Amino acid sequence: MVAKYSVRKSSYGDLRGVEQFVMSPRIALQVLSVMVDFNAWQKSRGAVGALSVNEGMRSRARQSYLWANRFVLGVTVALPFTSLHDEVRRGNAVDFGITMPDGSNRALTDREFVKLHALVEARGGTWTGANFGEPWHHEMATRTERLAPYPDAATRAASTAADLAPAPPQPTPTEPLRRILMSAADTLTYFQRKDDKTGKPQDTYFVAGPGLFVDIVRDGKKTWLVDRAGIDARTIRTVLNREGVKAVVLDARDFDERRAVYASLAEAAQGKAV
Repeated sequence: MVAKYSVRKSSYGDLRGVEQFVMSPRIALQVLSVMVDFNAWQKSRGAVGALSVNEGMRSRARQSYLWANRFVLGVTVALPFTSLHDEVRRGNAVDFGITMPDGSNRALTDREFVKLHALVEARGGTWTGANFGEPWHHEMATRTERLAPYPDAATRAASTAADLAPAPPQPTPTEPLRRILMSAADTLTYFQRKDDKTGKPQDTYFVAGPGLFVDIVRDGKKTWLVDRAGIDARTIRTVLNREGVKAVVLDARDFDERRAVYASLAEAAQGKAV
């Protein structure tokens, strides 16, 4: 049996999560360098999915199983122990696929295959699957390298694959506010000040409820709530309306008196005043 050198884990079928290997450290670097370059290309065009090895070296037990069940499985495989995937005498064949952010596997698109074939050739491999209708099947160390592999290809391959995984979804700026309002909307009221001279509503608001007082906009200036929520006052008001918070427009004097009372009550509830 030849030595084994890792080319990372597969995401393909029953091999999902299984470490894949090739027969020499140089071939491993070649394969991993192909991954690095392919994934960089994917990222540059905003594509989803990182290049991975579906299968590298194949155990003799698996070769026998695939051969015996080739018609049921609908696969084309070499006679047992003659494949270049053979872990005993060979080990330079690699079948490529794409690992998606959720860990699932897909085949490359036609455009991706064209790119893959070129990258493999540059690293000293050949798309031998062209001879039997398998665009994913390549054999490494079959030609002179035009590009030497990256010495740190293993580290780079892990990094570039991670770069193609989307960031965990973050709650929208209004989500924390929405959750609060859903539980307390029927106890809250938001007040808007009306100009005494023109009778038009002013850009001054506050929200109040049992033990709660928060300015949204004060004399046209945003407050800490706007800064903390990361959204503008208009959006906050939209959320308040959508969640059923009662809205009241008051003339200037009533607004100012009401604001002073609610602010004092909130301070008392928080132990800041008696």
